[in-house]
Amino acid sequence: MNNINKIRLKVIAVLIAWFSIVILTLNVTVAGIPPVYYQIELNESSNYYVIEAEGSHYAVGYVHGKKFKKEIRYMLNRFKYELVEPMMMSVGLAPNYENYKSFCLHNTGMLEAIQKYTPQLHDEVKGIAEGSGLPLDDLLCFNISFDELFAVMEEMSGKNPALVEGNNLSGHCSAGAVWNDNKASVCYSLDWARMFEGAQCLMKYNVDGKVLLLTGYVGTVGIQGVHLENGFSLNAHSKFDLRANIEEGLPSVFFARSILESKSKEEACTKIEQLPIAVGIGYVLTDHSGSTIYELSGKKKVKVQNNNHFLAISNDIRVNDDLKESVKAHFNIKKVNVRKLPKAYWKNNKDSNTRYTMISNYLKGKTLEQVEWENVFGQYPVSKAVSKEIPVTNLWIIVDFDSEFINIKTAPSHPGGLPLEEYRVKYKNIL
Repeated sequence: MNNINKIRLKVIAVLIAWFSIVILTLNVTVAGIPPVYYQIELNESSNYYVIEAEGSHYAVGYVHGKKFKKEIRYMLNRFKYELVEPMMMSVGLAPNYENYKSFCLHNTGMLEAIQKYTPQLHDEVKGIAEGSGLPLDDLLCFNISFDELFAVMEEMSGKNPALVEGNNLSGHCSAGAVWNDNKASVCYSLDWARMFEGAQCLMKYNVDGKVLLLTGYVGTVGIQGVHLENGFSLNAHSKFDLRANIEEGLPSVFFARSILESKSKEEACTKIEQLPIAVGIGYVLTDHSGSTIYELSGKKKVKVQNNNHFLAISNDIRVNDDLKESVKAHFNIKKVNVRKLPKAYWKNNKDSNTRYTMISNYLKGKTLEQVEWENVFGQYPVSKAVSKEIPVTNLWIIVDFDSEFINIKTAPSHPGGLPLEEYRVKYKNIL
């Protein structure tokens, strides 16, 4: 082949490539639908703190830290002196946050697990620290200390905080889901302690090509959320009575964020079954085909079998029998049978059992079109408004899926406390 023909072929190849790009661009323009990240814009007048960022994990962390420098500092002080130190006193420890932080980071294996399994999220926390000018160790300790706080306290003191009289741990999360005809709707509330009220954060990230909408608190890598491109959501539920593994396991917010960065709900389920976790957690994964639930402990992972078109979940155990030794001893349980736990156990978990029953009973017999989530999530004790009590519903979120669209409604308060903010993305069949 002579040089002229070679040049002609190269020119033709370039023209074909250019023509393909033009056609692709025209199709997107005609469709009028931009890439998923640009389909929604968070409103700065939101009742959440809101952040939008693109780039590497470190980069989005840096933007987060720089924007919320003041708010993170306030949150860290409340965390140290209104949660950690009072909890230390409740189990007989001297109220010294620095002792707790040192134990958490250096006398457990959780920091090593973060560096081993989720180094990108360690980079994100480092970005938050450098963007805010606040100590990395404090931000790592904060991100490690959601469910892990209680396991670390028990390891330090020999006392299970959930079994100490006067400690009200009846907060934490509730969820329900219903699905049919290739559509699904999931509603969940994030309950935590009163001192976290006013720190709720909504994060829209395009992080290393993954488009996520995360709910959590300022200074965190997020706690729950929706993968906006791959079309699934994840939410978490504390299972304090299940065995912990803070020697080798991954802390819950790092575990959840890693799961949420999966390519699909199926890959997320595989990750759940493979990654080690530090504490007992229940996870709900939802896409347009329905929801899948897991109950995880430090040593055992159980998928909840569900043959119905609905589910309910709270913080009591339903299928995983890997109870903590302290729980078995406290309730004199010789052999664990989750269907026949003693009355004293259920009395101690009355709040969780009530929430589970309320949601389950509401959803029985209903189709997706019949569900009005506020009818059940707006009721106490599923919904906990701010009061003198410690447990508070910090946010709630409804996510509806079909095979093309995701609709999201959320508010940083108990249901009915603030108006829902709405977002809609077309995640499939864009062209």
